[in-house]
Amino acid sequence: MVSFKKLLYVFIAGLFIIACASSIKHAKYFDTVVADLQQENYQSAIKKVEQAKKLSLYRKKDRVLYYLDMGIIHFYQGDYQKSNEYFDRAETAMEELFTKSVSNAAMSFLLNDNVLDYYGEVYENIYVNVFKAMNYIQLGLFDDAFVEIRRVNIKLRELEDKYRKLVDSYNRADTTGVKIQYQASEFYDDVLAHYLSYIIYRADRSYDDARIEMEKLNQAWETQSDVYYFDKPSPIKNPGNPDRIYLNVFGFVGKAPKKIAVGGMITTYKDYIGISDLSQPIALPRIPFPGIKEGYHFKFAFPVMVNGRSDIDRIDVRIDGKYVGSLELLEDMGKVALKTFGTKQKIIYLKTLVRTITKGLLAAKGKKKLRKKLKAGGLLGALIDAGVDLAVDATEQPDLRCWKTIPDKCLIGEYEITPGSHDIAVTGLSGDGTILYSKTFPDYFVKDGVNLVHFTTLQ
Repeated sequence: MVSFKKLLYVFIAGLFIIACASSIKHAKYFDTVVADLQQENYQSAIKKVEQAKKLSLYRKKDRVLYYLDMGIIHFYQGDYQKSNEYFDRAETAMEELFTKSVSNAAMSFLLNDNVLDYYGEVYENIYVNVFKAMNYIQLGLFDDAFVEIRRVNIKLRELEDKYRKLVDSYNRADTTGVKIQYQASEFYDDVLAHYLSYIIYRADRSYDDARIEMEKLNQAWETQSDVYYFDKPSPIKNPGNPDRIYLNVFGFVGKAPKKIAVGGMITTYKDYIGISDLSQPIALPRIPFPGIKEGYHFKFAFPVMVNGRSDIDRIDVRIDGKYVGSLELLEDMGKVALKTFGTKQKIIYLKTLVRTITKGLLAAKGKKKLRKKLKAGGLLGALIDAGVDLAVDATEQPDLRCWKTIPDKCLIGEYEITPGSHDIAVTGLSGDGTILYSKTFPDYFVKDGVNLVHFTTLQ
């Protein structure tokens, strides 16, 4: 009996340790990739991502994240064609896996999201098209860029409908009587996408189209004030003259928003459950749970999206050594991430609660049977209970997967300029004036048309 107890405890504890070790190993390895990106050592970052795939840190179920990481790193490096090849694969995989997730709704109530295919978040889905558009602009393929820009706002409405259908499929699959109420993100229009479209139309002297695009941009700003909570940047307040030539500078800064685990305690009452002891204050009301008995207590954890951050307070721009202005915030990409994640958040909460309670009730019955079979009381009984609880906990690690190499904010500057060769320099400073980042674009050739330079610092 004691031998069986030891084997049971050691085996379950071993599974838990292995799971934790794998998670820690992945996080530490990925920190080195981000460090390379901060130093603009893109080749090293690409090699590490490829190595991570060989080490199974990106498994088949994580292929969307592999494509996203490779796509954005090649964008940072300026390999625009290669970047779009990976983004194309990411977009295709996200579409296929989302469709698969709808058909496998019942399975997701039994299995933790970590073991399922990752099909991406809404913000990841739309920023694929934004960066694809920027790649096409840099390649001079403006018609292709327009296709991607239009896809952004079309896709936001398509995803709204898809998530509504996903909720319906979950409710049909659930057998507990707990129903998920669909919650729309109410983010339907992306300012960054409209701005890219606007500068192409303006450079092409398509006056009416440029005007319409600016009107759409302003409407998106005004109707989504929780996302666009800051002052409009100067290029939007005072649009440029289409008959003049401009340099557009795009700065992507800061570390991406990320998911963290938030834990709590479920307490069961007759026909409903209560939530307490959350590590973050989140409003979760008393939840009806038909048929549940009172007196059970279960631990649970689910992912919450939190803001990214940047140490850079200001970015100055110089043309041929002369200061021409500082970049201004156009889009808080982290805020878009938090806003759109809200659509999925309630789904995750309720799936987690239903799965935890279902497993917890089965575990409680299992502990009772095991104690009876082994005639275990006292310390041995407590160890058996702990071992079973540990096994359940090990299968309920929250899914913290997300696109960690994307920046947090997009800042812009727009400066009238003459055709010909110019030296462009940008300097990122902290709040106390310390230089944290600098980059030059020597001999940048300005032409009649779109003149766009971009840089990224994950600081």
